[in-house]
This record gives sequence, C-alpha cells and structure tokens, in this order.
Amino acid sequence: MAILPVLLTLGLLALPRIPGTLPPLLGTLGAAGIALWYFAAPAQDLITAWNANFWTLIKVLAIIGGGVLLSGVMDRTGAQRKLANWLSDGGPTIAAALLMAHGVVPFLETVTGFGIPVLIGLPLLLSLGFTPYRAALLTLLGLMIGPWGSMGPGTLIAADAAGSSLTDMGLISGWWNLLPFIASGIAVSILAGNGLIEHKLSRGQRIGWAAVGAGSGIMLWGLTMLANLLLGTPVAGAVATLITSIMWLLFIRRGRLTPSPGLSLVPYLILMVGTIAGQVIYRTYDLGVMGEVLASPALWSITGALVSLTFLPIEAESLRALPGASMRMWWNAAMPTALYILFGVVIAGGGLADVIAGSLVVLGPVYLFLLPFVAGLSGYITASGTGANAMFGATQVAAAQGLGVSPPWAMGLQNSAAGWAIIAGPARIELAYRVANVYQRSETPGPAVSRGALLKVLLPLVLLSLGLWGIIAVVFLPMTG
Repeated sequence: MAILPVLLTLGLLALPRIPGTLPPLLGTLGAAGIALWYFAAPAQDLITAWNANFWTLIKVLAIIGGGVLLSGVMDRTGAQRKLANWLSDGGPTIAAALLMAHGVVPFLETVTGFGIPVLIGLPLLLSLGFTPYRAALLTLLGLMIGPWGSMGPGTLIAADAAGSSLTDMGLISGWWNLLPFIASGIAVSILAGNGLIEHKLSRGQRIGWAAVGAGSGIMLWGLTMLANLLLGTPVAGAVATLITSIMWLLFIRRGRLTPSPGLSLVPYLILMVGTIAGQVIYRTYDLGVMGEVLASPALWSITGALVSLTFLPIEAESLRALPGASMRMWWNAAMPTALYILFGVVIAGGGLADVIAGSLVVLGPVYLFLLPFVAGLSGYITASGTGANAMFGATQVAAAQGLGVSPPWAMGLQNSAAGWAIIAGPARIELAYRVANVYQRSETPGPAVSRGALLKVLLPLVLLSLGLWGIIAVVFLPMTG
C-alpha cells in the first residue's frame, strides 16, 4: 500500500500524450489518501510537512522562473549562439559534449541547482548543434555531481544524520560517486558519437572515445576529491567542474581562450558570481530572509536577464513577446516540478517512506544490496538530494546500525545514489522534455525527444549503476562495521 502511489505515478508516466502535471498530482492525492485512510496518519503530520517545505517550494518556483527568463533573453538576443560558438570550435563533437556534461552543466548544478542547469545547459547544447533528443540526454547526464549540488545542502543533512563531519561525508560520498562520474562519461561519449551524422565512427573510435569519457570522469572525480579535502565540501564541486571546463575548452580551442564571446558571457557571470557570493554571505552572516534571498539563484538569474537587456541587442517584437513566452514556459516547467516535490513531501510526511524502508530493513543482510535502490527511489521521487536524504536518511542510518555497518558509509551511499537517480526522475525528465520539445522539428535527424525516449536511456543506466552499487555494498559495507 505504501508503494502504490509511486507505482501509480510511474504507470501514468508510461501513457502517451498525458499532461505532465497529471502523474504527480494523482500520485500526491493517492499518497495523502492512503496515509490518512490506510495508515491512519494524523492530518497534522501532513500539515507539518507542508509547512516545513512551503518556502522551499516557493524558492524552487522562483529559481525556475529566473532560469526561464534568463534563457529566453539569451536566446532572443543571440547571445546563446555567440557563447556556443566560443565553447565549441567544431560543432556537436564528442569533446564539446564532454565539456558540457562534465564541465558547464555540473558547474551550474553546483552553483545553482533546482533545474537551472537544464534551463541553461540544454539550450547551449542545442546551439552547439546537438538535436533536442541528444541535448536533453547530455544535459541530464551532466547532473551526476549530486552530492555537491547547490553547494551541498543534501550532503550536510547526510553528515548530520550519520554523525560525521561535512568534509568526511563529502569524501565518503565522493568514493561512492566515482561510479556516476565514469558512467556519465562513457554514456556521453557514446550518445554524442552516435549523433555524428556526416561521418560515422568506427568501432575502434567508439571504444577510444568511451575510454576518453571514462578518463574525463576520473579526472573530474579526482579534482572533486582534492578540492573537497583542501577547500571543503560546499565549493568542491564548483571548483572541480570549473577546472574541468577550462581544460576541455583549452583542448577544443587548441590552447586558446580568445577571442572571447564578449558581452554574451556577462549574464552568466552575474548569475554565477552573484550566487557564489550570496552563498558565502548567507553562510557567514545571519541576515534572516535577506540572506536567503541573496543566496538564491533566482535573484541573480533575474538580475542577469534584466541587466543584459540594457546592452544586448534585441528586436522590439521579441522584447514584447518575451514576458508571455517566459510565463508559459515557466508554467509548463515549474508546475510538474512543484508537484513532484509535493509528492515527496506527502510520502515522507505521511509516514509512507518509513514504511517502505522499514519493510526492507527486516530482510537483514539482503538489505545491503537493496540499500542503493532505496536511496535511488528517494532521489527519483523527490528530484532533490536534500529532500531524498531528509526522507530516508534516518532510516538508512538506523538500518546500518542494526546491521552492524558504518552509518557514515551507508549514508554516503544514500547521498550518491539518490543524486544519481535524479537524472532519470520524472521531474527532471519533464523539465528537459519541455525545454527541448520547443526545438523539435519534423526534419530533425535521429530520434524525436519525448519523455519515454529519455527514460528508455536513463532508467536502465541508473538501474545498472544501482545494481553495481548493491554488489559493492554487500562486499564492502560489512568491513566498515
């Protein structure tokens, strides 16, 4: 009964041409009904969970709104194209895909999170020449930086739950996260290589590029671990992905970063520098609501969009159409995301999450294999590492203690697996589909972008990774007790 709302949502997602808001809406209503009727959960528990997450929901809606506005401005002013021409010197190449998936997109995820990387990274990939289908997949694969997303609040929750320091939890999560780094690099190389229409790659070339993708993932992992050790967890992902972006950019542009894209880069610089500065101020000084506003990417993406309109050229007709187009895109992208967040809140607040995990814990040592699947389910449902760790963190720690294994190592696996499963979650897939589908044309080569087409690639990849994690957990975790 506890898993029924999840199965209902997944079943609805499989139906063609269904509105994006319907699966999470019915899933949320079903979860609330089962919690109140079957499990006799007090209504006050659901109200408390709603109150605790209300402002988070508002912040997410604002962040998506700012990202949509910034993306619209960059597209209509032509700045997106100029920036894409600077990022890639040879069109939709495998190197350009790795630059975006291991550099630009995860950098945006570490600095902003909450869908901004999809709203900005996907249009950039489209401008590089990738089809909507491949651009959506490559963008979602770039979200594998989970434990360090949004400056690591999910990892902080994981550290508190396991009773470890933030730096230690970042390092432990990093060891587990080696698998997503490598898997994403291989998948990016294969997907980008298969999209080269003009010249097909030989089998040897594909194997070679897959090795390069794996190497890129290992390089990013090593930089992340080093930055985590030397600079701390919150900024580790941002530093590592920025260095990786510069290294791939130097490779693509043959050692030269000039000529630069000029003013086209300014809106993104405002977003990135403003968000990082706001996060530092928020963590250093107690400014209350003002501190949260300064730390939110919503403020800086809106600021970047509005400031750029003062110096980037835009036609009068495009300027008049911008508010209406942005509002429609925001509604289509934000509403499903908000409902999936609410779905996770009800699952946790109604006690269904505890029932699901508790039912698995009684399996004893077998649960070690299932631990990453439970973690993946929490990330899949909530589309947030922070929400996933809040949902199942206490249960995972209790299970680890009961099975005689290290709570920090079990919680590190929860942290990484939840972050990796987000790439196949319905909230992120819906957002990527909405952004990419606008650019889908009947003459576009290759597969057409759709929710099912994205899920068909990403879900097996995630499930395979969870299975490998499960085997490693069975062998390794008992040694940590």
